[in-house]
Parts: sequence; C-alpha cells; structure tokens
Amino acid sequence: MRIQQLLVLVVSLSLAPSACRNRQLPEPAAPPPPASAASQVPAAAAAPATAAAPAAAPAPAAPQEPVPPTAADLDRLRQQAFAAEAAGDHGSAADAFLALSRAEPLRSDWIVAAGRCLGRSGRFRDAVELLDAARRRFPGAIEVLGMLARTFLLQAERDRDVMNPEILWADAAGLAEEVLAASPDDEDSRLVLAQARYLLGDRDEAVRQAEEAGRRHPQRAGSHVLLGRLALDQLRELRRRHAEQQPTGQEAADLVQQIDRARQQARSSYQRAIELDPTRPFPHIALAQLAMLDQKPEAARDHMLDALVADPDADVDHELLGKGLDPSQRAALYRGAHDRYAKGTESRPAKLATLLFHEGRQLFLAREFATARARLEAALQANPAAYNTHWFLFLCAYHLGDHDAAERHAATYAGHGAIAFADAIRELSGDHRGEVGAIVQFLADRAFQQQRIEASRDLNHVLASLKDTADAWNNHAFLCRETGRFEAAQQSYEYALQREPESPQLWNDAAVVLQYHVPTPANLAKARTMYERALQFADKALADARVTGAERERATKAKADATANLAALPAR
Repeated sequence: MRIQQLLVLVVSLSLAPSACRNRQLPEPAAPPPPASAASQVPAAAAAPATAAAPAAAPAPAAPQEPVPPTAADLDRLRQQAFAAEAAGDHGSAADAFLALSRAEPLRSDWIVAAGRCLGRSGRFRDAVELLDAARRRFPGAIEVLGMLARTFLLQAERDRDVMNPEILWADAAGLAEEVLAASPDDEDSRLVLAQARYLLGDRDEAVRQAEEAGRRHPQRAGSHVLLGRLALDQLRELRRRHAEQQPTGQEAADLVQQIDRARQQARSSYQRAIELDPTRPFPHIALAQLAMLDQKPEAARDHMLDALVADPDADVDHELLGKGLDPSQRAALYRGAHDRYAKGTESRPAKLATLLFHEGRQLFLAREFATARARLEAALQANPAAYNTHWFLFLCAYHLGDHDAAERHAATYAGHGAIAFADAIRELSGDHRGEVGAIVQFLADRAFQQQRIEASRDLNHVLASLKDTADAWNNHAFLCRETGRFEAAQQSYEYALQREPESPQLWNDAAVVLQYHVPTPANLAKARTMYERALQFADKALADARVTGAERERATKAKADATANLAALPAR
C-alpha cells in the first residue's frame, strides 16, 4: 500500500519556538577513564604469562546418521508449507516444501510444489535447477515438465535479467507439447502452450489451443481468461490501426466491424470466466479496462470494485477508481467493497485490513480524523504487518491532540524504515512537507525530554535522513550510542563528518564509540587517529580569531575531551 501524497493542510503547530529548530542534543562528555588501561584490551588480545603446552588433539568423532523426521515433523512441515502458500508467503512455503522433498525424496509432488513457490517468490534459478534435476530423476512425471514450462513463462514475464525471453517461450512451448503428447487433457499445459505460441507471434495457434482447452474443460475459467486477453489485445491493436490509418469507405467499415467483433469476444470471454470462477479478480480488471476504452467510466468503476470484492489486494488502479470523487465519496466506495467482501465465506482478516486501510486513508484526506483513526486501527489490528497504516495513524492522532499515540505510531513507522518515512515526507508538496517534518521534530524532542530515548532515536533517524546535516546525523549518532546501537552510532558519526569534516567534537565523539564500546585492536588504533584529528582541528579553530562564543567553547571542550580520552588509550 503505497503512501499517497497528502491533500490536506496540516494544522498549525502550537510548539515552543525552540522545538522546531534544528537543535543539537546534549553533547556527550568524555567517559570516565577505566580503572586501568589493561581493562580496555579485549581478553583475546592479552597474552598469558606462560604458554601452556598444547593438548593432544582429540580423536575425530564418528559420523552420525541424520535423524529421520518423525510423522509429527512431516505433518508440521506440511501444515507450514500449505499455510504459507495460502497466505502468499511463497518464499517460506518454498523452503518448507524443499524440506519435505528432502525428507521424502521419492515424492515428486513436493518438488513440484517447491518449484511452484520458488517461481512465485522470484527465485527462478533455484526453481529451474530443482525442476530440471527432477525431470531426470522422475522421467515419467509429466507434472514436473508442466511446472517447468510454467516457470519458464513466469520467468520470461517477471525476471528483468532475462535478455532473450523468446528462448524461454520456445522452451515452455516444447515442454507443454511434450506433456500434451502424454496427457492431452492437461489443461495447464495446454494454456501454457497457447500463451507461449501467442508470445512467439502465432496468434491463430494460440486461439486454437485456448479453444481446445475450453472444449475439453467447459467448466473451467482459464481458457476464457486467455481468450479474453487475446481479444482485448487485438481490440487495442485494431483501434490503434484505425487511429493511425484513418480509413474511409468500405475499408473503414470492415475495420470497425473487426473492432466490434474483438470487443464482443473480449467481453463475452471475461464474463464467462467470471460466471465460472467469481473469485478471480483479473477478469473484472480486464472488463474495467474494456469499459475505459469504450469511455464508460462508471462501468469501469463498478468492475474495479468487483475486483476488490474478489480480492482486496487485486492490482486495481486506485487513482482511476476514485477519479472525479471527493475523499468522502471514495471512502464510501471502499466501505461498500469491505462490507461485500466481509459477507463472503472465505474472507480473510488481512484482506479486510486492506480495504479498511483504503477507507481510512480517504477519511483522513476528508479530515474526518476520528473515524479515519478507528478504521485504521481496525486495519492494523487485522494485519499488524501493514506498517504504512502507522503513517496515517500518527497524523490522525496528532490532529486529534493525542501526542502520545502520535509519537508511538511515528516511532513504530520510523523503526520499521526511517528512510522510507523520510521519503514519504519528501513526496509531500512544499508546505505540507515542512509541516509534517516539524511534527516529527516536535515528537522527537518531546520523546527525548520525557526520556523515551529509543523513540527519539528512531524519529531522529527520520530527521537525519530528511535534513542530511551534520547536526541531524550527530543527534542520531548520540542517541544510538545511548541506546547501545554502536554500529549505527558509528555510521551516523561518519555521515556527520562527511558533512562537517573539521569538527573536533565529531571526531572525538566518533572515537569514543570505538574506544569504549567496541574496543577491538583495530578500533582502538582507529580511535587514536581520530582523537589526533580532533586535537588538530580544535587547535586550528582556537588559533582562528574569528572563532568566538559557543563555537570556541565547543572547540575547547572537544580538545579537553580528546586529550583525556587519548591518555586513556592503551599504550601502543
């Protein structure tokens, strides 16, 4: 669910003047010196007083046979695999099916299932290698050939690294023909063959194979979906030709007749597919596209809503769905789709959450913040993994004056992806961008003042990504250090130094992390160099008569801290 650009004006902030300024957090003082310099050296680096004689090497243990899985283990794996696939987690499903194939190596169906899920998760190389090896192990298993053919088609469609998809199309066609020679009623392979031939430019053969699939399987929707696609593509091509050539007379009449024939074929094919399988969203989406070609936006909207009722996660053009409607009207559309989907016998909480999110987003844009918040909270409860919901909840809560909830949702969203949070703010228009950024600053400062340091850290990460200044990265680095995230602290100090490379304070503070928190020999050597740089730049600042006031005080303190920390380093 992609964050959409805000269309409402964020209310004016009632903050203290200093709360919105780019204030630095308190500068860290030099840590107290350790009890002894030796304690700073890792135990692994300290040599023993006397070298002990090496112990005799133990005899190698005898290799142990792997423990075969129990019936309960296999049952648990089966449940995990099918549940993950049903939930759309194809990567986890593939791993579970692969484990089953290792546990029961004589069952080709586990390999077919693993190949199917590997392909759907984008792991095409693994899928092809697995199925190709199974093709040799199970020479009579046509289901392996069929899945390999389907995988080739999917790879050609989705893998951006494929340079010559026609090779994969031809391989898919060959495998499908091999399956059909042994099993002419294999519907999937016949449809794969039809698609491959169409992609290779043989439309007539594609239509013939799709119609044959429909003749052999009259109660299945697949052939009608494919025939609808072929007709819709032909309709677009004929309309393009009509617009470019602008024929007249009989030629125009013939072309118009062909256009109408293609239109009717597409519509009837998709309608038949829906009759046979109402749960498929694609025929509804295709009918919406057909309605837009015919300049019937209301009919297109109805078809898109039908697609959402079939599957709330369907690839619907949400901008087109709400075109010409205000946010309240768009929210009502999603509420209607939600209620229709909820009445179905196979409705799932995560799918309902998708429709609740869309409704809540539109209610937010309509400035109905309390109702929007209720819908979005229900969406988050139904699907806690829908992290984008936190974005709108944080803004709703802020508008409603609930700063605790605003901070909680903003910090959660920031913790999941601070850079994505900053990018969402950047996508806003100018005034909104500044005001939402100021809200985040207010919440970050408030969290720090009230000792919720982890929340302040994550919100300051957003601010650092957004502002990209030395001060902002220094604030984040300090808070990472205070909460034990030393690698992140060091990285942010380095970002700050890239933007202010002659800051003695930053050189000292970055070295403090290495010396006192990750004191490996390499880090201690690096810290020494960094303290020396801090002293060099402090002396340079103090020698400059133009450096006065707070800047001079910071240079003086950085010099004192670097001197003390340098003295506390173990001797070389």
